[in-house]
Amino acid sequence: MINREEARLKKDEGVNGEIIFVKNVTKIYNFETNKEIVALKDINLNVKSGEFVILMGPSGSGKSTLLSVIAALTKPTEGRVIVKNEPLSKLPDRFAALFRRENIGFIFQKFNLLEDLSVFDNVILPLIPSDISSKLLEEKAYEAMRKFSIEHKKDEKVRKLSGGEQQRCAIARALINNPNIILADEPTANLDAKLTADFIEILRGLKKEGKTIIVATHDPRFEKLEFIDALVYIQDGKIVKNSAIQRVE
Repeated sequence: MINREEARLKKDEGVNGEIIFVKNVTKIYNFETNKEIVALKDINLNVKSGEFVILMGPSGSGKSTLLSVIAALTKPTEGRVIVKNEPLSKLPDRFAALFRRENIGFIFQKFNLLEDLSVFDNVILPLIPSDISSKLLEEKAYEAMRKFSIEHKKDEKVRKLSGGEQQRCAIARALINNPNIILADEPTANLDAKLTADFIEILRGLKKEGKTIIVATHDPRFEKLEFIDALVYIQDGKIVKNSAIQRVE
């Protein structure tokens, strides 16, 4: 049963354009043992539809854990997460996975590609199992691969791709279902300057499409991007600063 506070959050969603609510979230690993690790401490964060938010902080600050909680890959120890009116922190894993597949594209730091499978097979993974026809599945895959300029490598094993090609494959996989929320965890950590610039241009295009984007990074280049909406600084599992970017139209 949804409690009164969750009901209020669900009712309020859309009034100010918010699509993501993180309310009093704490995440403790090894909870109630003598090896507890507090990754997040009483985090509150609202993100509006179409916003591009940067989570900045050093390694171990908790920003990756926050992304995982928003994506329902990890459940909070305390607090609530509501995304698109769904209380994800309360959903059983099976339903959370279904919601994630249909609404959230997650770009992992190390891509999480299956190296011995082809680009095509990696890209379609989020749609398996699925009740869509093989023809529609193929159409979605080719559309995603074309969008990120990797269709010419569709039959190539992932282990034979360059770093930039692997990243484009990972992005195509994350966005095959055209989700309106995109989460990226340290997406440029293993890329050189040129590939980082290429990735930033991809983000610029996705922002123009109206996607809601959250990127966790410690790369200072992201602080200077002119098309971000907010910089959220995280340290020791706490938000220490949340700065909305003011623009002159």
